[in-house]
Amino acid sequence: MEESKTDINMEGRENQVYDVSAKAQKDRMRAVYWELVRWELRKLWEMPVFWVFLLLCIVFNVLLAAGSQYGTDYISYVKEVRKTAGSRMGKEFDEKVSRMADCGPKELLIQETAGARDVFETYSPKETAEMYISRYRMTGWAADALYRKYAQQEARVRILDKEDASMDAGAAGMTKPLMELLFGKLCRAVLTEGILLAVFAALYICGMERTERTWLTVYTTKKGRGVQREKFLAGLFYTAAAYAVTAAVSVLVFAYVWQLGDIWNTDMSTQFHDMNSMGVKIPFVSWAPFTMRSYLAAVLVLGMAAPVLFYLSAYLTALLVPDSYAGFLLLAGVCALNFEAVLLAGNSAHWGMFEAAMWTPVMFWWMQPVWFTDMGISAVVPWQECRVFVLCLAVLASLLYPGFRYFYGKDFK
Repeated sequence: MEESKTDINMEGRENQVYDVSAKAQKDRMRAVYWELVRWELRKLWEMPVFWVFLLLCIVFNVLLAAGSQYGTDYISYVKEVRKTAGSRMGKEFDEKVSRMADCGPKELLIQETAGARDVFETYSPKETAEMYISRYRMTGWAADALYRKYAQQEARVRILDKEDASMDAGAAGMTKPLMELLFGKLCRAVLTEGILLAVFAALYICGMERTERTWLTVYTTKKGRGVQREKFLAGLFYTAAAYAVTAAVSVLVFAYVWQLGDIWNTDMSTQFHDMNSMGVKIPFVSWAPFTMRSYLAAVLVLGMAAPVLFYLSAYLTALLVPDSYAGFLLLAGVCALNFEAVLLAGNSAHWGMFEAAMWTPVMFWWMQPVWFTDMGISAVVPWQECRVFVLCLAVLASLLYPGFRYFYGKDFK
């Protein structure tokens, strides 16, 4: 009896020791996992070529933001006028401006703002839809979807009409050049640079073992090939960090150089900021209320999605194509084909193909200057840029899983 109790106690101790050792081993594996991620991330940060490229991007953006300061004196004057006369144009605004001291900028501002009318009193989304459908000979589901989209915009236009959004003085005549500089050039540059860094990082970190001729040592076992998981995460963190640094520095330089003050509170739907979609000028109508400041924040936040999507695409390519240079050329070719498909489909009025070609990471990036708006004929549903991001993320994530499985199963011997 005592012997059996002793056996039971010994067995309990062995199980307890086994549980403790298993837990310790599991903890060690988890520590090694994140240690590998940090190690791979360190490799990226220590690559001089990436630092040089990042520095060149920042220098380019600084020159873009500060290089052309045409109209800064006029913008400074309008900024002071907004403090005195308010930001909404009208009779009261005109009277207050007329009582201000005479100067050149005053005369120009009066010419631009005197007798201004609310454009949303007469703007009809339904007429815009009919104009697009007629002008581009759209038929079938594409025409129906466009009509439904602009019917949904009607409620937003009525809100803008009540708020007198188009009567915001903004930076008056310099509003559109300022918006184009910030959103059409600077933000586009930040996203493009983030995409290039993402692609370079993905191709390099996934294919570095071949570049450094260590692949026979690392990839001959499944455990060695499993390091791609850590490489993937390290590159993703690097992509996000590089984009955040570039965006932050660029915007801070822009804000310091232009000193916009209250102009940051300009309604994005001011009549001085219209939208040119496929050669047609229409008011800038966003699906949610945005000031210049909040719109910039929204663009930069969603802008993070562009480098992430291209990083996923590049990493998937690197898993399937051993040669990094061939992978880059393949990605460049796919991007070119995407643009070609959009152009050919639009010119030949194949609108189903045209709309399908818009739901890609390439066109998601390309349409950035008109994010959160109706986007003309380039979108068939509200908030299409957000839907495109979610769809592309889901598709690429689902493709990455078999991509990793394919790489793990390859024989490198």
